[in-house]
Amino acid sequence: MGIERSLRTWAHKYGLQKSPLVVAAYRWWSLIRYRNQWEDLVSFRGGEFRIGRDLSLYPAVRNGGFEADEIDAFLPRVSASDVVWDVGGNIGIYSVLLAQAAAKGHVVAFEPVPDSYNRLCGNVAHNSIMNVTAEPLGLSDIAGRARMRVHPDAHGCDHIELGEGEPGSAGSLNISTITGDEYAARSSFGDPDLIKVDIEGHEPEFLRGSWALLSRRKPTLMLEVNPTTWNTPERFQVWEKTLAELFALYGAGLWFDPAGSRSVSEVDVHSLGEHAYTLILPAAP
Repeated sequence: MGIERSLRTWAHKYGLQKSPLVVAAYRWWSLIRYRNQWEDLVSFRGGEFRIGRDLSLYPAVRNGGFEADEIDAFLPRVSASDVVWDVGGNIGIYSVLLAQAAAKGHVVAFEPVPDSYNRLCGNVAHNSIMNVTAEPLGLSDIAGRARMRVHPDAHGCDHIELGEGEPGSAGSLNISTITGDEYAARSSFGDPDLIKVDIEGHEPEFLRGSWALLSRRKPTLMLEVNPTTWNTPERFQVWEKTLAELFALYGAGLWFDPAGSRSVSEVDVHSLGEHAYTLILPAAP
């Protein structure tokens, strides 16, 4: 497993995951390597998870390398009585780990894709977690309906379509959306103390719909920044504005890239490579 984890890290460091040839080779290798194992329980950081056939998630969780640095940095910031939002809950890995850390608090997990939502609920139940509320909703900047692009072999890549030239897809479905501000106003758990958000490029819309909450509470925020999901120059501008507003609100944060982590107070979006980054912004003292 050590070699497999190292190869995945190396591929992401040099952007090889964007190469069609590398992607095709990895897909076929995974299909052979994990055939008949997709529904096996996978142990990860004290929990057990049934992941399913997900080429983007299953190998990383099985070899123990799934977002290791980010988890190590985020979980210690969770106190036992905290309220935590898991925005983009997927199959529930973060939801379970966060619920264990906030044992006297509560986790609200938002996952609008039915298959992932059902797996999330199943993994929460299997791990005997009682302090998670799963919501079949997407968090955005408007309440209503949206189109979700789904990837049957990689639900971690599911994303809300923005209408920026994306063609229609048979792998799309309609989902319900709500803003974070609206949800917080009606939630019996109150404002979250921490938020983890990983929604494949839709983060600016989530932030816009939750800005009153963020300004009021300044919860610890862990945010994915993934340039591979920005498909127009306008989208780079959106992210440039979004990150500038976040740094104006929070000050400095912890930035994770393939080389490690460091403190930053600004990010040049045009200098980013073709892989995902993570930004952790700490709560106000």
